[in-house]
Amino acid sequence: METYVLGDIHGAFRALEQVLERSPFRPGIDRLVHLGDVADGWPETPQCVERLLTIPNSIWLQGNHDWWAAEWMATSLPQTQLNQIWYLQGGKATFDAYSKGPKEQIQRHFHSFFGKQRPYYEDRAGNLYVHAGYDPTLPIAEQEPYELIWTRTLWRYGLEASAYKECFIGHTPTWPLSKVPLQRANVWNVDQGAAYGGRLSLMNVRTKEFVQSDVVQELYPGVKGR
Repeated sequence: METYVLGDIHGAFRALEQVLERSPFRPGIDRLVHLGDVADGWPETPQCVERLLTIPNSIWLQGNHDWWAAEWMATSLPQTQLNQIWYLQGGKATFDAYSKGPKEQIQRHFHSFFGKQRPYYEDRAGNLYVHAGYDPTLPIAEQEPYELIWTRTLWRYGLEASAYKECFIGHTPTWPLSKVPLQRANVWNVDQGAAYGGRLSLMNVRTKEFVQSDVVQELYPGVKGR
């Protein structure tokens, strides 16, 4: 069994389908770890969730955009009462997509997907997977989940994930500086800007071989994204 790590999707279902088709990833045999931010930006967050739900042996981490989306799903607020920061940072696409679909889908995805996302994951090989980062001077179990979906300190300062063999994150796009997964110390960043003008990445944790989607903007002509 191999472990594959998937970067921030941001509602780009077409990009998700491309990387799954282009990768040697074997559903039901290999493990898939999604680093969070399935939601917000491109117009197909519900389709992304449905697709990930079909993949056995998957681990879903919570991203900051997923946290915002789940907050809305739990409250079912109308557009006039939405968190405007979320709405303007890609949430409009998620809100519109779910508003066009069956109403039961919101609660089903909230309970079956967003409600089951984890703050982090540690594998038996000694690797850590977390959406944004963490404070390497403290045990991760003692840290606030909110910090794990927001902090950029680990990546920004090139810190060593000292308690782990390797650490895999998303959240802070490497694009346009790097259009491929990038390593600093023992930390790998697998967010290549799929929310903007970059691509979605899917990488084998052991070999570091990866595949990418086409430029996501080209997959959604005429759509702004984030």
